[in-house]
Amino acid sequence: MRTAAAVVVVSLTVICARPALAHHSRANFDLDTVVEIEGVVTEFSWRNPHAFVVIEGTQRGAAKTEAAPWTFELNSTPVLARFGWTPQTLHEGDRVVARGNPDRNGDRHFVYANVFARDGKDIWAWGGPQQGQSRTLDASAKSTDFTGVWRIQFQGDVLGRNRPDDVLVNTLPVTPKGQAQVDAFDPDKNPEWDCEPQSMPAILGLPYPFELTRPSADRIVLRYEVNEVERIVHLDQQSHPASAKPSPLGHSIGWFEGNVLMIETSKFTRVRWGNGPGVDAGPQKTTVERYRLADDGKSLAMTFTMTDPEYLSKPVTVEHKYSLNAGYKLQEYVCDPATSRRHLTAGKH
Repeated sequence: MRTAAAVVVVSLTVICARPALAHHSRANFDLDTVVEIEGVVTEFSWRNPHAFVVIEGTQRGAAKTEAAPWTFELNSTPVLARFGWTPQTLHEGDRVVARGNPDRNGDRHFVYANVFARDGKDIWAWGGPQQGQSRTLDASAKSTDFTGVWRIQFQGDVLGRNRPDDVLVNTLPVTPKGQAQVDAFDPDKNPEWDCEPQSMPAILGLPYPFELTRPSADRIVLRYEVNEVERIVHLDQQSHPASAKPSPLGHSIGWFEGNVLMIETSKFTRVRWGNGPGVDAGPQKTTVERYRLADDGKSLAMTFTMTDPEYLSKPVTVEHKYSLNAGYKLQEYVCDPATSRRHLTAGKH
């Protein structure tokens, strides 16, 4: 109920705000080293969570000169679209020179793609000038009612350079049951590698935009680009009805306090790693989101508080800031299960 939501401020653990990693860390790549592979494209896979390019070619400057298959991991298709990519950007048979960061395991022909050169033209996959929608955003626009497309303001280690997937550094205050999960951490159980949509708080910190709309006076719709997840916030309900069906994203009610949008959510189902990496979430979980709209209408400051007595020993608060991306249209994002685990074995030979 609303009265309970407003008082969850005692004995909090505040988690430092940082964007969540998209799908997996890039710590397996040596981001300070660049290799160049010259050859012919044998595969261009336009799928999510990552596109892949395979090149039959040779490494420039290497002692061995015989051709071999090299797998390049790119970003997701929405991110590539910001750089001007389409499903037709590369084709089998294209002769290219590809540059990127190699896997730290020298036995793997696996590279994090930076740029492809073809016919004298650079096609940037990461680190270069953005094109597409990113060049047509309306910087003068503002939101007066929270509606719009919002993107998280990045801070710190965006690529996860220092956050390898196989190491858990737990910052959550956990119960004995939660600690048992931390002690038994297994990176292979990462739900994102099985294309399971993110719950909260993970979905709130991803490097993908979300759109907030108000299709009617009694509800708000939050639609997230990644996995095309959608939430409905009921503005005409004072509490969570008994008939509301539990779900991974729960049941949400909302209200306004001046320039602050409050959202309270409960009726969650059990979610694997629903509280954070390695720590599940239970059906007793409740959350409160507090969105403050800046006076200029160009940014949101969000404070998120969650309680889960089954796994968390006290409430946890996460903070994020978002910028208005007026004019951006959410891109299609459908996670492919086979592609989602491809990074685990790509480039092995």
